Amino acid sequence: MNVPQTSTSPAPPSLEQYKAYLGDLGNIGTRYATSNGFYLSVVTALLGLLTYTAAGGAFMSSQPYVAVAIPAFAILVCWIWWRTVAYYDNLFAAKFKVLREMEEAGPFFPIYRQEYKFIKEGKPPHSMLRNDRLVPLLLAILFLVVSFYMLCKLHR
Repeated sequence: MNVPQTSTSPAPPSLEQYKAYLGDLGNIGTRYATSNGFYLSVVTALLGLLTYTAAGGAFMSSQPYVAVAIPAFAILVCWIWWRTVAYYDNLFAAKFKVLREMEEAGPFFPIYRQEYKFIKEGKPPHSMLRNDRLVPLLLAILFLVVSFYMLCKLHR
């Protein structure tokens, strides 16, 4: 038995659906903050370990390549961190786009469209997450310089 389709357009979002989506956005924001804290902690620990290792001492003379391996590992962590921030940048952009569409389709005030409009009027649209992506990039450059320095120091 065939049931005829009555409409091809989706039903307007309900207030509960909208609130649930906003809650999901808040949870993603919390996960993003936790993720950044994790990467920053790992990179800080690696920097501390590198400082201890590079200070010379018995460990440096007995395990010289550790002073090169630590920055190499830190560069890898920074690259993963950079990719993670890029993922969240795309995810947040998609979430806000969906919210704007929900506002247009439903009986809601278009708060996110208005907010975006006001942001664009004040300054060029630029995601804060794009700035956040610079942190792991700059740290990776620092670790790359340290790595080259350590290699040069080892091969003297």
